[in-house]
Amino acid sequence: MHWENWYGNQRCSPDHVVAPRSEEEVAEAVIAACARGRTVRPAGSGHSNVPLVPTDGTVLDLQRLTGLVAVDAATRQVTVRAGTRIRDLGPMLWEHGLSLTNQGDIDGQQIAGAIATGTHGTGIGLGSLSSALLGARIVRADGTVATVDLSTPDELRAARTSLGALGVLTELTLQVSAAYALVAQLEPCSWDELMVGWRERLRQHRHFLFYWFPSEAAARAWFHHDPPLRADSVLVRTMDPAHPGTPSEDGDRRRGPAFQVFADPSEPDFHELEFMVPIERAEEALGELREMLLSAHPGHALPLEVRFVAADDAFLSPFAGRASCSISVSGVLGEDNATVFADCERVFARYDGRPHWGKWHPYDAAELERLYPDLDRFRKVREELDPGGTFTNPYLGALLDRAREGAAR
Repeated sequence: MHWENWYGNQRCSPDHVVAPRSEEEVAEAVIAACARGRTVRPAGSGHSNVPLVPTDGTVLDLQRLTGLVAVDAATRQVTVRAGTRIRDLGPMLWEHGLSLTNQGDIDGQQIAGAIATGTHGTGIGLGSLSSALLGARIVRADGTVATVDLSTPDELRAARTSLGALGVLTELTLQVSAAYALVAQLEPCSWDELMVGWRERLRQHRHFLFYWFPSEAAARAWFHHDPPLRADSVLVRTMDPAHPGTPSEDGDRRRGPAFQVFADPSEPDFHELEFMVPIERAEEALGELREMLLSAHPGHALPLEVRFVAADDAFLSPFAGRASCSISVSGVLGEDNATVFADCERVFARYDGRPHWGKWHPYDAAELERLYPDLDRFRKVREELDPGGTFTNPYLGALLDRAREGAAR
């Protein structure tokens, strides 16, 4: 048996890999694993580049557990099976006059995995995918199904960013929006121009993000632009509601259903860390990060991506209690990124940066207890739903189990 992630940098040889087609088959697989005394890890599409999934027990591959279960167009609420990919969910919702309220630029993730790790798009008035979760069905270690919804607020706040540590999510009920189209535009500018006007851009546009290119190699890496982009330049991307008559193409414009405009095809050829800093400290953190990279790593080969996300209340959400600026630093997969990543992390640490759960970070429970004030409330729900630790691997144990005294950095 073999499992590996999208990037190919996380692998395991579990005793079983099971691809259930129904909630009943999920329960059967979990019961069988527990009877053998083995752990169980649900696997989405493998877009996390950290070892959330690897186990020597059972990997549950949810790729066959797909499709819409229910649609309520009046309330704009839908129930979807956990393994449905975001790229497939967009057209399904569109047929019913609905859209996800927001999403990221990679759409190959399964919806349950994206929600479990706090995956997000950009837009200061818009939350992560996790914030759309209104309810879920979760298979427990004994094969029974726990239902969480607005009537069980602590369980729901835990399930919204669960890391797969509560059980196996099989169905998710989401709050979505009326279907909408977007028009996107790219605009190059200098760093100084960005710093003068980024807050105004943030207010003006439904979706605002930018890429910063620390070197000429980074400027060439992902984008072809005329005139060519230079080192220490910026490319701003905005996305706003498209009105009838907006041209489909006009220079750097792009128009279409939201799910199409959000998507930006990507290959698994990079390694990544991403931290969320409070929006109030974004400019200071970005400035320090830029100065560090230009001086210590002037040839860094890939751009940085900067996005903005509204606050939410999920216990383990990187956006819990604070609107945030998300800063993503990528390195070429297969190259030694340890030094540049460590230098970046030290900058983020000075601004109380919280890591993206699916991307590289050096933290364990000691540091996370400081960054996540509701971690103990998550632990309480975890103990209720999975008292035996069936859905925990060593990596998750290091993140979520109580820190040993004196272990904090």
